[in-house]
Amino acid sequence: MGRLGFLFNPDGNMPKGEIKSRDVDFDFLGLLTENTDGNDIKSNGAIKLDEDSIYIELRSRLNGKVKDAFEIAYDDLNAEDIDRIADNKVQLNLDNRTIQLKTLDHDMLNNFESRLKNKLNTGSFVPEEEKIRHVIADVPAEIRKYHELLKDGIITAEEFEKKKKELLNN
Repeated sequence: MGRLGFLFNPDGNMPKGEIKSRDVDFDFLGLLTENTDGNDIKSNGAIKLDEDSIYIELRSRLNGKVKDAFEIAYDDLNAEDIDRIADNKVQLNLDNRTIQLKTLDHDMLNNFESRLKNKLNTGSFVPEEEKIRHVIADVPAEIRKYHELLKDGIITAEEFEKKKKELLNN
């Protein structure tokens, strides 16, 4: 876990309220329990899956102010380090700590876990089959394109029908 580091509070001793929150839409909001050497520290957690790292804000459970913020590089984590320990809990097992995420919003947690595992397994937040569906989103336009190729004699009627069936079955 060499690249686990603090972004806004490198010394861990800045006065309260000096850490500024990023103005972003977070992928996870809920209870975050950080366990280091057997000590549990509970905070409200706000997590954003950035392109290069996981950005985490720890917020006060009383007033919601940002207490600390850090990032975890994707290189420091793999899909096997992510455990679904309950319907409403996901745990990230890092070398020097564990981070448990808990929420009552199952859809948010499922989406967060799915996107994180996709990123770790494929390097992308979007599953491969979903990328393919987005590429061929306009099926009628694709069929028209192949029909033009048929009319121009570039493909045969059999090839056109095969491609048309393939597009319509997606």
